[in-house]
Amino acid sequence: MIKHIKLYTVYYLFFFFIFLIIASILTKGWLATWYALHMPSLLPPHFDLRFYQYPAFAINEGRNPLFSLHELWFLNSPSGTFSGLPEYFLPAFKFAYFLNFHKEPYFLGFALFIIINYIFCSYKILTIKKNSFWILILFFSSSSLLLIERTNNDIIIFCLLYWTAVFPNLWGVILNLLAVYIEFWPMAAGIAFIKKKIKILLLILFSIFLVIFYKDMFGQNMKPILSDYFSWGAKSTSISIKRHFGLEINYINIIIFLFSLSLITLINKLNLLKLQFHKQPNDLEERFFLIGSSIYVSLFILESNVDYKLAFLIFCVPYLSRLKNKISKYFILISIVLASNWQLMSGNNYASLGALINITIKCLIFIILLSLLIKYFINFYKNYGIKKIFF
Repeated sequence: MIKHIKLYTVYYLFFFFIFLIIASILTKGWLATWYALHMPSLLPPHFDLRFYQYPAFAINEGRNPLFSLHELWFLNSPSGTFSGLPEYFLPAFKFAYFLNFHKEPYFLGFALFIIINYIFCSYKILTIKKNSFWILILFFSSSSLLLIERTNNDIIIFCLLYWTAVFPNLWGVILNLLAVYIEFWPMAAGIAFIKKKIKILLLILFSIFLVIFYKDMFGQNMKPILSDYFSWGAKSTSISIKRHFGLEINYINIIIFLFSLSLITLINKLNLLKLQFHKQPNDLEERFFLIGSSIYVSLFILESNVDYKLAFLIFCVPYLSRLKNKISKYFILISIVLASNWQLMSGNNYASLGALINITIKCLIFIILLSLLIKYFINFYKNYGIKKIFF
């Protein structure tokens, strides 16, 4: 009995904490629960998912769904004006109407369905390596909890990419394309197919998608959010440096500097971040790592990202947990945990030392994951040759 409890402690804790959150929401309410967890909660619940609900209202009332937004999104448009969303979003809005998002019980049912899927996917990753407290801690980190509280697009993308890794075939390609339709950056996750011949089909479909939707993907009327509050990326780092030191540093220069540091780790004599394992990761663990790390590196370069995108680092844990060098392994995993808890480190204060340390750790993770990705591809080339990369 005791042996059984020790073996499944992480699983019991996982569901116990979920139960506590659900019980608190039902008894104390939505805001009180998330505020107790130090989350910047918003009403109505599942705030970000309602991006699709307001257009559903518009369709139901015979109005143009491309001009229907919550007032907070409207205020976030350039100069407080709003000239409508691209027609690119129209199929998603019509699908939301088909799912009866304009009726609150149906909307809440879909939100619950997505959250249950996120819990299931995280649990399945947890079972890959038994007693992995790292995944347990990351699931209940402030970044992951914020993702659940907002029920952002990213929680849907997380689930789609989980099944993409599990089914690296035609089904996986379709799921990856669905993720790309929601947001363009899951294209980076396509490298998870590197060992599969179907990657050629995926590359062709990505190319067609870019040609058709390029203007819509990169020319949306909503202005990008640039902040170092609950955020990460080169642009967020630039803002944080200005806040703490008064220095104006272009985010491109930050990328170049961090990329250079990552290249330094490739020098063999330095013996840094060796890609050696106690037990070789299996193909699924590799695909998870490629998805999580490529998304982090890509988004760090491209955008200022809200912290709930850090939830994708959960994908990296099974692979990183197998690293042979314990110092490197624990340093990386601890860094990911710290990065995923901006709220706890900063005390919700932009200018605090904890906030500065948090943004610094996020830069370190970029250096580390980029280095490990490069080493992965170097080893892949040595084992399979250049032809396998493309064919």
